[in-house]
Amino acid sequence: MTARVASRAVILIMSGIATAILIGFVTLQLFEPPSVPSKQAAEKSRQPPVEGLPPSLDCGFNAFMHSTTAIFFYFDVAVSEGETPRFYERAFVSADGARQAYEGGDRPVWVYSLDADSQPTIASPDGATHIVLYGLKLGVPGISEVEAGVRSNVFRNLGGKCRQTNLDGKQR
Repeated sequence: MTARVASRAVILIMSGIATAILIGFVTLQLFEPPSVPSKQAAEKSRQPPVEGLPPSLDCGFNAFMHSTTAIFFYFDVAVSEGETPRFYERAFVSADGARQAYEGGDRPVWVYSLDADSQPTIASPDGATHIVLYGLKLGVPGISEVEAGVRSNVFRNLGGKCRQTNLDGKQR
């Protein structure tokens, strides 16, 4: 009989321990202190709100086989309702480290049009370089990415992506 009492006592003790652990776990889940904001959330809160960013288009084109980025073009964009957008080249950077920055009235103005396939295109002032913007969304606030291709004798035909920011025509 003593063995039965001892085994029941062990079962009761184990049940009590399991119950205590379960109650402790539930209590922690219900009353867990608020978590510390992550580093990513803290950095995001320091970034300016998207609505405050000026209209721009930033493009990167990949070298053959998409192994590296070959060239970058950066544009400020003037978008007015009912008018053709104007793309002012802000900077150019190539993979070999060559950089060209433009300011004020020295910025080349790229011409916006639709190509033979009705795709939005911008062309350099001399007409030697064209950037085809597949899926460009004029009139759209916020930031979005569009597929793009550069067509040029100098850069050949390279594919890449452009990030459009606030191309909605609102003055900021």
